[in-house]
Amino acid sequence: MSNSVCPSCGQALTVGGRFCGHCGAPVSFQPASQNLASQGSAWNNPFRASQYVIEQKILAIRDTYGIKDTSGNLLAYVNQQLMSFGPRFWYEAPNGSRLGEIHGKILAIRPTFEIYDGQSQLRAVVKRKLVNLIGENWWMENASGQEIAKVHGNIWEHDYNVQAPDGGHIAQIHKKWVSVRDSYCVEIQNPSFDPYLVLSYAISLDHSEKKENHSGLGVRI
Repeated sequence: MSNSVCPSCGQALTVGGRFCGHCGAPVSFQPASQNLASQGSAWNNPFRASQYVIEQKILAIRDTYGIKDTSGNLLAYVNQQLMSFGPRFWYEAPNGSRLGEIHGKILAIRPTFEIYDGQSQLRAVVKRKLVNLIGENWWMENASGQEIAKVHGNIWEHDYNVQAPDGGHIAQIHKKWVSVRDSYCVEIQNPSFDPYLVLSYAISLDHSEKKENHSGLGVRI
């Protein structure tokens, strides 16, 4: 571990990482001893912009998403593993390399999704309240269990905000830019929050709410 700490959460930083492994904030500090080899071993995160389009069901045989920039360039696929114990997705670059994974935990006491980066490191956990109360039903914790984000709005309509625990804006999910069915947009409003976590947050919520709605258990907030 590096002797440097994250300016956002104060946790120790991993040498070579571009984002804090605890809160997802981007890290610009690089130790003087870091060389090209250690830089090359860092996770190759392609999500560095502030605006994205998520297209659903590119392939009919499975629950598949495509993530594009606003110019229409494909950044990654998010494919669902068909034979798995609980929902499991993986991010795949256009060249076929894996970029990260989302693991749904069906035996958890509440709907739960674990988000891993391209180095198989747990980055965040998405959870949902057991009881449908007024307000935010879904929230995100970092790998240490600290709440770092929550949602407010209508998930089923893809019209909601991702907010920090103090209410600060992190991102907005909406359909304002797109007319294609089953596509929606993600705008990152807080540049200190890793877009990969926001995209994974949106996909986890979309998958869970869509499955529950089809089974007659849909919840709108």
